[in-house]
Amino acid sequence: QGLEVRFSSEDSFRSEPRDLLRVYQAIDRLHPQRVGLADTVGIATPNQVFEMVSMVRKAVDCDIEFHAHNDTGCAIANAFAALEAGATHIDTTILGIGERNGIVPLSGIIARLLSVHPELVAQYRLEILPELDRMVADMVGIEIPFNAAITGDTAFHHKAGMHTNAVLNDPSSYEIFDPARFGRERTVMAGHRLTGRHAIASRASTLGLTLTDRELRVLTAEVKRRADTGPLSNDELDDLLRGSVPA
Repeated sequence: QGLEVRFSSEDSFRSEPRDLLRVYQAIDRLHPQRVGLADTVGIATPNQVFEMVSMVRKAVDCDIEFHAHNDTGCAIANAFAALEAGATHIDTTILGIGERNGIVPLSGIIARLLSVHPELVAQYRLEILPELDRMVADMVGIEIPFNAAITGDTAFHHKAGMHTNAVLNDPSSYEIFDPARFGRERTVMAGHRLTGRHAIASRASTLGLTLTDRELRVLTAEVKRRADTGPLSNDELDDLLRGSVPA
């Protein structure tokens, strides 16, 4: 009495579906809180997950939990497919830490849900996600992956000329989320070899500098040349911009 009961099958997606159903239906008659499907080796595709969860959803009355490993890079996609098929619970960890390639990363599934079903995550304090990932990364001695959704270092960085121009005019052109929602800031990397005139002009404007069209073209070309061996830091770029405009 008073316990929450879950039954999960191991390696569900390399098991015979007919056998799984027999087991789940027998367990369901014992009235557990939920049954679990596990993609233990990360072999499933989103379509397979959707079909399997849909099948189990029709066979049991209890909640359904899904556990996805990331061996083939599909953990987040598979977890979302499970939810769309009727799963009620998703196993997730900070940074996706788990056996081998890990499981569903919290920031990744939050990003996926926020983009299509924001009401499902509206109750959470999303602004502490970056802090949470950083805390755990520091504790276990790893880096936050640069391409981690929301929390990666480059999640809200823009450097290509066309991208920076569009983002400066309308951030939604290349961002589906406002970085401020997660306590983060947008970064336009003007000191990169892919930079464009608009990024340079924007950086100059923040320094209180006004450039002529000719100065802008010359400076953009110079930044590209210098950055060909590595991006310029903001200080290096600012020194270059200030030095190009007569006092």
